[in-house]
Amino acid sequence: MEERELVQKILQGDESAKALLFTTYRERLYKNCSYLLGYQDPEAEDVVQETFITAFEKLPEFEFRSSLSTWLTQICIFKCHNRFRQRAKMVNQEHAELDGLLRSTALEKDEIKDRAKEKHRVIEKSLEKIGKECREIIELRELQEKSYIEVGKALKLPLGTVMSRLSRCKKALRVLVEEFLKNQD
Repeated sequence: MEERELVQKILQGDESAKALLFTTYRERLYKNCSYLLGYQDPEAEDVVQETFITAFEKLPEFEFRSSLSTWLTQICIFKCHNRFRQRAKMVNQEHAELDGLLRSTALEKDEIKDRAKEKHRVIEKSLEKIGKECREIIELRELQEKSYIEVGKALKLPLGTVMSRLSRCKKALRVLVEEFLKNQD
């Protein structure tokens, strides 16, 4: 069937002519979409469908200045380019969201570091006020992360004494830290 005759029948509402147009050009348009969007792109079939929907809507305006195949291909290419634009917007939006998330995470990490530095400063100030005996045992166990046995050997104390003294010193340190923080406010 000639193109003009096919278009005329479609415009008159002939469903078999619509089906003929679809079956004639669907495979060619799908190949164009696959080439432009990428092999096995899940949106290629959608673009082909959208191409035919647009073509059926615009068919009364078709002037036969080009072949029907060329006209359908141009619509298809335009639809593919629209998909690229949509994807670019989506990617840019995702990048912006990720940047925002990373910035907020970086700020949170900075805040955590600042809090840790402040906590360390408060503990050091409090350790200055605690006795030498407590300062040594806390520094060995908590700051240098020595085992109870290693602390005992370093201070020449039995294991039980290390544990009880460390417990008592930590309680004293906690009181000093709380007092220091109250005085800061």
